[in-house]
Amino acid sequence: MFAFYCILWKITRIGSKNMPKLRLKNGNIVTPGGVVKADLGIIDGKISLETAGLDFDKVIDIEGKYVLPGFVDIHFHGYNGFDFSLGQYDNDSRKFTADNEIFEAGFDMLSETMAGFGTTGFYLATVAAGPKVLNKCCRALGRYLEKHKAGFGKAKIFGAMLEGSFYNKDMAGALNTDFTFDFTKEAFDSIDDGGVIKLANVVPEMDEQSITLTKYLTDKGIIVGAGHTNASCKQFEKAMQVGLKYSIHFVNGPTGGSFKPFDNGGTIEAVLKNDEVYAELILDGCHINPAYVRDIINRKGIDKIVGITDCGFMAGANIKKAYNGAKVTKVSEDGRYISVVGKKNVLAGSNLTMNRGFENLLNWLCCDMDGIWNAKHKAMSLEQGLTATTKMCSTNACKLTALDEKGLGSIAQGNVADICLVDIVRQNDGYSLNIEKTIVDGKIVYQK
Repeated sequence: MFAFYCILWKITRIGSKNMPKLRLKNGNIVTPGGVVKADLGIIDGKISLETAGLDFDKVIDIEGKYVLPGFVDIHFHGYNGFDFSLGQYDNDSRKFTADNEIFEAGFDMLSETMAGFGTTGFYLATVAAGPKVLNKCCRALGRYLEKHKAGFGKAKIFGAMLEGSFYNKDMAGALNTDFTFDFTKEAFDSIDDGGVIKLANVVPEMDEQSITLTKYLTDKGIIVGAGHTNASCKQFEKAMQVGLKYSIHFVNGPTGGSFKPFDNGGTIEAVLKNDEVYAELILDGCHINPAYVRDIINRKGIDKIVGITDCGFMAGANIKKAYNGAKVTKVSEDGRYISVVGKKNVLAGSNLTMNRGFENLLNWLCCDMDGIWNAKHKAMSLEQGLTATTKMCSTNACKLTALDEKGLGSIAQGNVADICLVDIVRQNDGYSLNIEKTIVDGKIVYQK
């Protein structure tokens, strides 16, 4: 048996060594330390910043272009009519279809489509639904991940994010309050019996039940966040002691806060005052006023913000209005967001993709802006803005999820070559970002 694995290892290495060696010449490389004018080599699927004297099979001159680490979206529900939890939406019948073929086709579509937006990896998030529905989609994802354990060929699916099960129904937002679970390990295990959930929402306000479940999930290696929550600061900090790591779509969902001193405030106060906590921000400019985005970044620091899309199934599809089993949702006239019909200012996910989120954030950072909690925010230079935005759209997500330990999320010597090549054009109202190539594991998987 040992001899067999040795042979298999050698065959794998031979295949790896036979991968074409690619050199991207004269690029602007966005590294954690700043933007560097340099060549970038890709050898055996890994990044090489040392290219002098090496032979390459292909050289591409990318003068004037920028090389970024591929975007990583940790909060993404679906696209083009496909929802991770519910399956494929039919616009005529206003119903979802979910079977094995539908799920596999949906995962294939997402993997390919997201690569076109510069996203090299993402987690699929659930909506509020019953245990059988959620178990079914998790099992479908488990089969898909097993089938593709040797590689995806397009953008990578890292696993699932459980959002709408262990939340405060008084803070539901657009979630269906017919589906709330007891805060028990048995309830969680009824959803995921195959280990595909890698991130989970557990609100801290159920006190000891929250603490017990948070610890149970943390011990299983699951990263616990809190959203759709009205926890006090003290409750949030107590959950942090047993593993709570981040705020899910911070200031959305909704997220409770308090200007009063009791219990040191609410969740908003807890996230702002605890430097170790990460905060997700939806970058569509509608879920959060850009002025608040600048304020939050100023308070939390660039290294603790994770940009997300919270993208839903209506995005990318010709669906103007949909019924999700509990609420009717519609796309805004300008196409920028999805809202719940009959509910003022209640949004139901976004139409956002990571390339547009990156572009939005870059433009917000590179202009002078009036804040709300802060009087003024000064514009960053393009290089400063690119470095900061890259951390918030790639690097920080990988640090939160420990994907950085696998060489993902930043451009550095020896890291995995999950990158995107972009053209950035200065316009009168800011910068325009266009994806030209997306590279996953050293292979070009999207080309404009």
